[in-house]
Amino acid sequence: MFPQRGALAWFEIHVSDVTKAAEFYGTVFGWTFEPLGDADESLDGYLVIKTADGASGNGGIARSATPDDAVGRESSVLYLFVEDIPATLEVALAAGATLHRPLMNIGGAHGLCAIIRDPDGNHVGLWSS
Repeated sequence: MFPQRGALAWFEIHVSDVTKAAEFYGTVFGWTFEPLGDADESLDGYLVIKTADGASGNGGIARSATPDDAVGRESSVLYLFVEDIPATLEVALAAGATLHRPLMNIGGAHGLCAIIRDPDGNHVGLWSS
């Protein structure tokens, strides 16, 4: 059964090196990965994300079809829930991320957020309550 119209169906993180990206996201978010399986050969190297609880996620990591210097530029921002943004920032920065937007209070009951750039320059939002 497919999700309702407008629901998140899938997300992809486009990178220059799938293996290095899997190491980065595994270190920062505790994700593991599995090959896509029987797919078109153009998806060779594609990895499906499995979240820290072992469930298959709604996304994957793909080798970008664009030149390496264009990977990660001007993309949408996916916010991932973390328990402790400062601790996650420390791990992410040590793993090769750069800080794009420092920790800020969103206001009211909306929580806190920050944005990093992964080693390919993709924006990744961190959110906590």
